[in-house]
Amino acid sequence: MDSVMNKKPLKAWTDTEKIETVKNIFSEITPHYDKMNHIMSGRRDIAWRKFAISRIPQGAHQVIDIATGTGDLALDTVRRRPEIHVHGIDFTPAMLELAQAKCRAKNLTGKIDFLEGDAMHLEFDDNSFDCSTIAFGMRNIPDRLGAIKEMRRVVRPGGKVLVLEMTFPRNLKMRRFFNWYLNHVIPVLGVMITRNRSAYDYLSESIQDFLHPDQLSALFEEASLQKIQAFPLTFGITYLHEGVVV
Repeated sequence: MDSVMNKKPLKAWTDTEKIETVKNIFSEITPHYDKMNHIMSGRRDIAWRKFAISRIPQGAHQVIDIATGTGDLALDTVRRRPEIHVHGIDFTPAMLELAQAKCRAKNLTGKIDFLEGDAMHLEFDDNSFDCSTIAFGMRNIPDRLGAIKEMRRVVRPGGKVLVLEMTFPRNLKMRRFFNWYLNHVIPVLGVMITRNRSAYDYLSESIQDFLHPDQLSALFEEASLQKIQAFPLTFGITYLHEGVVV
């Protein structure tokens, strides 16, 4: 991981380098992942997930959560919407093991299936779910349009695709602060808590390298989603993008 990161900026990575590095990073930081998320966001990540869950269609019963990681969005979904069953998909076994342990601890094992899988090739039939979600994982996928199309494919007509992701705020003063925070605070916290600066250098750079909210909306349109909406959260440092399958 370090050899790739030290040699060139994120924009110059090949898709293979990015995928392998992401796998390595998340395998290494799994024990500290939840704690760092809460610290980095000032615990706003909890409110962001709550809002995303509120946008899942009423009457939904089957949801697929892509890049589920340690399962926070999946777990929050079935806790707030007990009528829903979630399939949580991730390609990092260590993350899935922690997600399953958290699920057992909360007595929710019958409500969520955690499965190892590839966001670009979901092993489900067309029209299998009422909603597909991804929280803070889209920036780690090289082919964002392909991932959105795959999320759309497995959702029934009338269902939704929801993408929750951090991005740069539109407000210039807030953007300057966020830039300073990403480059000077998050890597230091990564060292203090996880002893892994390079992982959090990558995470900071991945946020800065991510699409502008309007660009992500354009990908939703290109993926043939309808009624596209983009909701800014916490001064626009995070957005929830929503599109309806027709």
